[in-house]
Amino acid sequence: MAAASKQEAALVHAMDKGKKRLFILLGMATVLLYGLVFGVIWFIMTSAPQALRHIVVVSLVAAFAMLMLLMILGLGGLVFSLLFGLESPFLQKLGRGIVELFYPMVVRIGQFFGISKEEIEDSYIKINNQITVASGRKYKPEEVLVLAPHCLQNTSCPYKITIDVHNCHRCGRCRIDGLLTIAEDTGVNFVVASGGTFARKFAREYHPRAIVAIACERDLTSGIKDMNHQQIPVVGVLNERPNGPCHNTSVQLCKVRQAIAYFTEE
Repeated sequence: MAAASKQEAALVHAMDKGKKRLFILLGMATVLLYGLVFGVIWFIMTSAPQALRHIVVVSLVAAFAMLMLLMILGLGGLVFSLLFGLESPFLQKLGRGIVELFYPMVVRIGQFFGISKEEIEDSYIKINNQITVASGRKYKPEEVLVLAPHCLQNTSCPYKITIDVHNCHRCGRCRIDGLLTIAEDTGVNFVVASGGTFARKFAREYHPRAIVAIACERDLTSGIKDMNHQQIPVVGVLNERPNGPCHNTSVQLCKVRQAIAYFTEE
């Protein structure tokens, strides 16, 4: 059983690495685009009066060089973290800032090349997880909140678990039973939210120092951005949607256990 779990974890890790690279490649494309924009500005400035041209060009070159340096350092930190598990707090912080800076442009460039926003969000989540895990910060179990979406609950279930997750009768027809078991085994807090507003409400109520969030790409991306602003680290776990979005979804429990372990195991 243990060997099978290790093989499964290794397979998940290998798949995640490929998805992380997507965001990095699109980030590099963004750097190239910024370079092109600078080239256009440079061309336009060649027609300006010499004195003004000199001042503007020197200012632009200095600003661009600093921006490029920060971008390269940030992307370099992400690449080294992905390949070698780099644990530099400075580069991790810079890398996270670069990811946030690049995100809107990365989405546009990706869509121009026919890459769906969902794929880019997936890659963003993997990059975020990489940075969060690489920090190596550990917390007490009671400081960790597992936040799950209401769509994990079987739609035919009559019990209201968004008010109190322990209203679950643990029939096993959905993943809530398994998530409750994980919460009991690990000692973390576990809640089910009916939407983003309630997810943020639970975050304020429990005051977690770290969050394991289960959701679709769109909701995870939005939630991670919100928590980043509050400096609360998040490891995102994508749900599975065999019946379509927001309807009888599922999640791999081994991934949830692994995410909790990132935050709690010494």
